[in-house]
Amino acid sequence: MSEKNEENFDDLFTGKRKKSGWAKWVVAFMVLLFFVGLIAVSIDWVVGALVHTRKEVTVPDLTKKNVTEALGLLASQNLALKQAGIEPAQNVPSGSVLRQIPSAGSTVREGRVIRVWISEGNEMVFVPNTVGTDLRSAQLAIRQAGLLVDQVENAYSVTYEKGLIVSQTPKADSLVQKGEKVSLVLSNGEPPSSVVLVPNFKSKKLAEATLWASAQNINLIIKEDTDSVFRNGTIAAQRPAADSQISPGENLEIVVSRRPISDDEKTYHLHYELPQGKNLSRMRITLEDATGETEILNESKQPGSKIDLEIPYSGHATIRIFTDGILVREREVE
Repeated sequence: MSEKNEENFDDLFTGKRKKSGWAKWVVAFMVLLFFVGLIAVSIDWVVGALVHTRKEVTVPDLTKKNVTEALGLLASQNLALKQAGIEPAQNVPSGSVLRQIPSAGSTVREGRVIRVWISEGNEMVFVPNTVGTDLRSAQLAIRQAGLLVDQVENAYSVTYEKGLIVSQTPKADSLVQKGEKVSLVLSNGEPPSSVVLVPNFKSKKLAEATLWASAQNINLIIKEDTDSVFRNGTIAAQRPAADSQISPGENLEIVVSRRPISDDEKTYHLHYELPQGKNLSRMRITLEDATGETEILNESKQPGSKIDLEIPYSGHATIRIFTDGILVREREVE
């Protein structure tokens, strides 16, 4: 009996010790939670106190101010600036604030960050090439480019038949502000005998221009270009331009290619049509022959544009066409 009593006593003592150890951990955990909560409340109280001790200020109007001016206005109110984006705008100069959040006149506390959107100025677009198209197609192309059709005038033309666009202002591929006006000149067909228009002599032989100028009593002024990519003896440029009206006694200035001629020089006619699409393409055409590599063309072209060039070369040559830096055609000629 005494042995059983001793065992019961030992079990009772051991159980109390186990219960006592578990209770200590519970109490310790509760104390820890209490102090964590106390710290969190204290931090929240301190932060809130600091925030509410800051003065209330009025947000200044930053619109149409450049970034330097905007920063100065905000600094005077102990406010900060953050650029939230860049957007095109017609009436706000490039680099100036277009809009802001919070808005001007709002009441905020010192230290608040004001988000602003910066103007990149008027959106710029390329003028489409409408020369040689009918009026309806020209008007559609201009509107699709984000431009406006201005006045449409009529003029005689020896280059374009009646009903087609003779010229435009600004010129094709010019970079202008979106919404700019484009003026068009529509062909009335060939002029009466009393009106003399300058033909298009570009890529023609000098003799052709000489005969025409003599028949019309026009003073022909000839200049030479030894660096021209045109074949020797052909006209590289003229002034006035084709279809300009000219009177007897006036001057017609032409530039004739005088590039050195090699014994084996030949001419290759290049014809290339750009695919239809929405975006302009940067076209680059090069010629590599016995004389080295020469850049023939490097300019932006509208979708659907046609390129026709007479390219002189010597011996074995390679003509390459690049669109936006990517080789799209390579042709070897002998």
